[in-house]
Amino acid sequence: MQPFPGKSVIGLTGGIACGKSTALQMFARCGWEAISTDQLAGEILADDKNVSDLLRERWGESVVDKQGNIDKSEIAEIIFSTNHEKIWLESVLHPLVRTAWHHSIENSDRSLFVVEVPLLFENDLQSHFAHTISIFASHEIQVERLLARGLSPEQAQSRIDAQFTSERKAVLADFVLLSCGSEEFLEQQVHFFLKSFKSKQPES
Repeated sequence: MQPFPGKSVIGLTGGIACGKSTALQMFARCGWEAISTDQLAGEILADDKNVSDLLRERWGESVVDKQGNIDKSEIAEIIFSTNHEKIWLESVLHPLVRTAWHHSIENSDRSLFVVEVPLLFENDLQSHFAHTISIFASHEIQVERLLARGLSPEQAQSRIDAQFTSERKAVLADFVLLSCGSEEFLEQQVHFFLKSFKSKQPES
């Protein structure tokens, strides 16, 4: 079943630090409407007073910075150390995020969309997309990239463990792109996928 009639919507996923955001930008440069659910979640945390009130009620003022904004790094420490708190936050945010990107697609006059969804398979969202792509990088590369972002080895591993492995996501996806080399190599794969995708579309 086509979830968005008349539009091609691809779900882009992969493990943390596997290059999803980089691939998303590459699709955008090729003319696709690119949507990041992480960005949407950040906007909701920043702008939705009902959500911020819920977070402060549950976790106290420690999740608010000196400017009165939700402190995402503090929230990350909470949810990646306590699984039931992660589940609770996802129950609050995910329906709002899903509504937001659905609304963007349904109200756009464009026809090609790629939506970056880190937990696409974990939340069984395959039916929302015509195709799914997973960006793959080895566990060693994931850890290396997370350490370069300033995380400790323990923090890096807790974030990796919070999702399906890159190998499992690759098995579940319709297409797999490798992010173990240079950005140029990843971009070549994106272009190859798009060429193949275009060749399979019906003539208008």
